[in-house]
Amino acid sequence: MANSYSIQRTDTARIPAPFDFTFEWDNGTEKTFIVVSLHGAKALAETFETFGYEREEGSIKFMQGKAWTPLNKK
Repeated sequence: MANSYSIQRTDTARIPAPFDFTFEWDNGTEKTFIVVSLHGAKALAETFETFGYEREEGSIKFMQGKAWTPLNKK
């Protein structure tokens, strides 16, 4: 999906906190990702949404200070 982003948790054994998330975006031409902290992932998501990007299905979603994934619906 063009103009989309996704936040995922990384393999924490290989990449320890605080940089244990990846932020990936797709501008319609290429996909790019960077390794970021939780704070960085949240800030990038807010910024990319102001540019018109949409969160991909399956991406971590932040709600009231909690991370939401399809496996953690509470």
